Amino acid sequence: MDQNKLVRAFEKNRAERIPKHQGTQDIRLRTLADVGPRHGAGKVLQVAPVTSLSDMRNPRPMPTHDMKAKSLVYAGMKHRAVLNAYRELRIKLLDQSESQNLSVMISSADSTDNGITTALNLAISFSLEVHSSALLIDCNPYRSDLPQLVTAPLTLGITDLLMTAGMGLGEIIYPSGIERVNVIPVGNSPSAAVELFSSHAMQDLIYELKNRYRDRVIVINAPPVLASSEARVLARYCDQCLLTVPYGQADMATIEDAITALGSTNLSGLVYRQ
Repeated sequence: MDQNKLVRAFEKNRAERIPKHQGTQDIRLRTLADVGPRHGAGKVLQVAPVTSLSDMRNPRPMPTHDMKAKSLVYAGMKHRAVLNAYRELRIKLLDQSESQNLSVMISSADSTDNGITTALNLAISFSLEVHSSALLIDCNPYRSDLPQLVTAPLTLGITDLLMTAGMGLGEIIYPSGIERVNVIPVGNSPSAAVELFSSHAMQDLIYELKNRYRDRVIVINAPPVLASSEARVLARYCDQCLLTVPYGQADMATIEDAITALGSTNLSGLVYRQ
């Protein structure tokens, strides 16, 4: 794959969407890619923090050997290069953010890819900072592997909350088994996902989730951008967006199409996934 050509495609798409005075920045792609400038921060509702990190429960801690078997990152793992790559990605995302209340969407340039493990690993990398937490929201209605990656039994999810009057946030947020990482599953109404994710209720929900903790990072797992409309809808609510690229498998035309289809001014970079 021609990296220079890929960078030019990414920058051409960005230049067409960013006002001239904001400029652009060269991006050098790596195993977990460098990310570029952040643009287009959304309006944030003023929601008073109501919960502290000490209140986050983890009743079913995940053993290290289970995390290894599930290809999850953890402090002290032997394959330091993998952990350090996620840490570097975390640092670069925070460097481009105006606050610790960051929301990041991950989608894929490959129509067959399920990026839930990558999304969870990114969430874990944020939680490794002792004064921060992460919330992973699975918004892929077409494939849900999240139940196999966490220790809590998952029942209701985000589509149930958006469809059901009177349901509270506490009914859909679950401890993952990993310290300071909570998860929200996609739920039981996947056929209505596009309409639900496009609603004002979804917009208000994301803003509230971002501001419930002072130092919370929201990671949203979206379906592949070329296979559905959900990723383009969800990008509206996020400070930054990442596209994952299966290393050595996606062709140049597919990657260019994915960048163009997402069309988000918040697109920060590409992540090679091995």
